[in-house]
Amino acid sequence: MDDTIDITMRIFFYILIILLLANCGNNGQQQKKNVASQSKENTKIDKNEIRYTDQQLENFLDSIGNLPPSFFADNVSFIEDSTHRNQLQMNKVISQSDFSKLKHAIKEEDEIDRTIDIKTAKSIFGEIQVDSSFLADGKIPITFFSFDKRKDDFNEYAICLGNPNMDWSCVLYFFKSNRIIAKHSIYHRYGLDLEHYKDSDGKTIIYYKENFGSGTGIWQFNFYFYKFYDDKLIPILNELENGNLNSWGGRNFWIETFVTNTRPLTLKMVYYHEFYETKTNNDGSDFRIINDSTFIQFAWDEKSRTLVGNYEESKINKFQILTYYLNSNELLFINTYYATLKNSLKDKTKRHIILNYLNDIKNYYKNK
Repeated sequence: MDDTIDITMRIFFYILIILLLANCGNNGQQQKKNVASQSKENTKIDKNEIRYTDQQLENFLDSIGNLPPSFFADNVSFIEDSTHRNQLQMNKVISQSDFSKLKHAIKEEDEIDRTIDIKTAKSIFGEIQVDSSFLADGKIPITFFSFDKRKDDFNEYAICLGNPNMDWSCVLYFFKSNRIIAKHSIYHRYGLDLEHYKDSDGKTIIYYKENFGSGTGIWQFNFYFYKFYDDKLIPILNELENGNLNSWGGRNFWIETFVTNTRPLTLKMVYYHEFYETKTNNDGSDFRIINDSTFIQFAWDEKSRTLVGNYEESKINKFQILTYYLNSNELLFINTYYATLKNSLKDKTKRHIILNYLNDIKNYYKNK
């Protein structure tokens, strides 16, 4: 309850500052539960829309740009971070009898023949949902993922009951020898993409993509990294993999992340922001306010037991990455790209684009 009050007071505080510095009217932070809908709203002609003076709009820009980005970043990645941290940790020892049956099923050369009887499956995995099509045979298919040098070592591996790609989501059980150490419920949307590698300390890191929204011209996927550590599977990094908004108005964006190296972990990000109203050709690339790429290297931090990114040596920071989340907001974008927007006002070909955008956003928050 105290955290809620604190967040509320902080939000009230920075809104008050914006009002005093920029004469903004009734502006407030509105996180977007449906970004596409908001973008449409920004293009609608409001009967009460105000055309602010250039100076008022520059004051508005300055007032937001001079505040700490944390004021606008609260809860943008709350769901993604919470899902990453709160996958179920387990410590269930499998009996030697059941473990032998499991290994025997996995050793079947033909993956189609990898099945286990439902009674044994329940003994190993606990309460499970069994598709009615498997009940007649009394067996359930299993999918096996090995993270060892040799698949028959059965030291570090994962198992899915059924085919993980037959639905938009799946459940993975992660094993350390004959113990289940974690259970992950993964909403992959278009198929599970599970990868692994050895860190510099010899420990295994696995990662996959989690989906947080998908539709026509709008989606978001995050990379989730976990490490086998002290007989547990611990969360070590949550990073945006692909964010896209290409709607009918407002600000459009794209970011895509690639794993280019694992020793050390290196991510390449390709990204852009553009304003819909500036599109006069097919791709609008000539009018992108940000259009860049960068590399970020990550190092293992033993104290926090996480992978820490060297954002100081990259061209994008953690707060700027949040502007490519579907739950982001325009005030965070203006704040984190303040210098870019400010410099663009000096360019005669870009000035009216930036001022029109600021006018739309100032009206939007005034009405909210």
